Amino acid sequence: MAKFIKFNAVNSAAAQPLGPISPVLINVDKILSVRATGASGANAKTVIVQLDNGGATSSAAAPTTLTLTVSTSKSAAVNPSLITGQQNSLVQSVVSAITANPGGVVATASLGSDGAATPVQMYWRTAVLS
Repeated sequence: MAKFIKFNAVNSAAAQPLGPISPVLINVDKILSVRATGASGANAKTVIVQLDNGGATSSAAAPTTLTLTVSTSKSAAVNPSLITGQQNSLVQSVVSAITANPGGVVATASLGSDGAATPVQMYWRTAVLS
């Protein structure tokens, strides 16, 4: 099992000093839970990673939540199509990274294609610690 999970948030429309790819590292030992939001329609698809900050009040120094938004575009917020009644592929990508045995320190949580009739690659669009 890796010690850290890396999320590569991709947004080619981001103006500098923000880069088009912003990696975020999370210590696997600090992850308490992983869940998804944005169940249907035009709701943004997100993954919420609940973090253990040792009981401290959430702050920039000790965040309690990582919120990741998902898009099928590198430059715009475009919601992916997910299939009802199947495993949530967004959550599964994080769980797979948590349980991966890469033989190293970092495992990357990567997204595959969405469930549209013509599948489209999904990306982590934003990653916000709070």
